[in-house]
Amino acid sequence: MGTVTIAATYGAGGSVIGPALAKRLGLPFVDRAIPASLVERIHEPLLAAALADDSDTRSALGRLLSSALGYTGLFAGVPMADEERGIVLDVARTEAAIRKLADSGGAVILGRAGVFVLKDRPDVLHVRLDADVEARRRAAMAYEGLDYKVVARKQRESDLARRAYIEHCYPRAGAWEHPRHYHLILDSTAISLDTCVDIITRAARDLFAKSAGAQKSPGEG
Repeated sequence: MGTVTIAATYGAGGSVIGPALAKRLGLPFVDRAIPASLVERIHEPLLAAALADDSDTRSALGRLLSSALGYTGLFAGVPMADEERGIVLDVARTEAAIRKLADSGGAVILGRAGVFVLKDRPDVLHVRLDADVEARRRAAMAYEGLDYKVVARKQRESDLARRAYIEHCYPRAGAWEHPRHYHLILDSTAISLDTCVDIITRAARDLFAKSAGAQKSPGEG
């Protein structure tokens, strides 16, 4: 089969589209590296660390992101001493787990910098879901049943946490949102989520088929 990576800003419906796409393609689903439940908890120290110039404060960024990774469940069953837990180790383990999934039949991966971990693989479709901030806030209000003030705060916190993760762990990758990283960029507030799933499914199957065909020798064709 193959793999689909999805990078999604807050309110863009990644947590809805990702599982639906995985079900449609018959692939396992891997959720975000930084769960929504942790975003509020790490927001204020994360903001301070991201804006600081001194190395001591910036080191807090790594510790915060590491603690988020440690609670994601991707490392379940992998023994790890407390003194070993660090951002470099956790990112390396995340990357190894993602590559193993891609090598063993594929998955739908939401977040986790999958677009950079699996860069240049011909059997991976990279998708970005995004929209204008206000459109994403309105969409989140509809999905989550929250008022505007709460949604606006969650949008700021979530977008900051996700951007910080990419910039800290993949500083040479370039801007997370740059179009060159993706095969598809969809405004999932203007296009229904079901239609987004349909579009991505068709694109994924097309790419997977071409990748499988390219891997055959001329004598097998």
